[in-house]
Amino acid sequence: MDNQPLSPSLSPTGDFEGTAPPPRLLPASDGAAWWGESWRIFCAAPLAWIGIFVVFVVLSFLLMKIPIIGSPAHAVLTPVFAGGVMLGCHALARGKPLSVAHLFEGFHGEHLAPLLTLGLLWLAMLIGVAVLIVGTAFLALGIAGVAALVNFASSPIDYYFALTTAGMWIAIIALVALTLLLLAAMAYWFAPALVVLNGEPPISALSKSFAASWRNFGAFLLYGLIYIGLAIAATIPLMLGWFVLAPMLVGSCYAGWRTIFGK
Repeated sequence: MDNQPLSPSLSPTGDFEGTAPPPRLLPASDGAAWWGESWRIFCAAPLAWIGIFVVFVVLSFLLMKIPIIGSPAHAVLTPVFAGGVMLGCHALARGKPLSVAHLFEGFHGEHLAPLLTLGLLWLAMLIGVAVLIVGTAFLALGIAGVAALVNFASSPIDYYFALTTAGMWIAIIALVALTLLLLAAMAYWFAPALVVLNGEPPISALSKSFAASWRNFGAFLLYGLIYIGLAIAATIPLMLGWFVLAPMLVGSCYAGWRTIFGK
């Protein structure tokens, strides 16, 4: 039934307001436990979670349709929405009801300014990653492309060797891009929760989120492997499974925050 309180095992021992403690080191198996807890979080208020997901998707679609400023605005506002749903998870954990209005809770009062600042920092990180990737690609593929053109006139064998080298650079650039995006995601993952639930300043929230993710890399590796399987399963039936998996993704983030930073 909708809006049922969470089981006692999921309820926090108290409020977490105040500076977050240093991140705990958890066993790798906790990466799977986060998904179990996220399922219980979803089951505590399934209709509200589906409503939050639908409203967020519609708002994201409308924002992305705005020329020029749409995509940057979406990146900046995403942590504000994320902070709101973290507050929603925290409300559920304390036996309070969840509603679609929690999606907009981050726009209220003292939470808005730090969450917007976090959004601007997140946008800057994405731009920085994109610049590094594009710059590396132009430099590497530019050199490889010139070598291919020069070698084409002298020897077909050297030409194909140059093309192979270009392909190798493409693979390296893809690996670099994936690594940079992973590092950015590690810094962002817990940041909205740390801002709204612990009162952390945005830069400190990014730093503590990265430290928590890095320290618990084993748990996140297992978590990520499970996510891949769930994402495939959610996509197969006309992507209908995402109505459940997307809210569970939010719940798993809260579960991770609670076990790493909770009292």
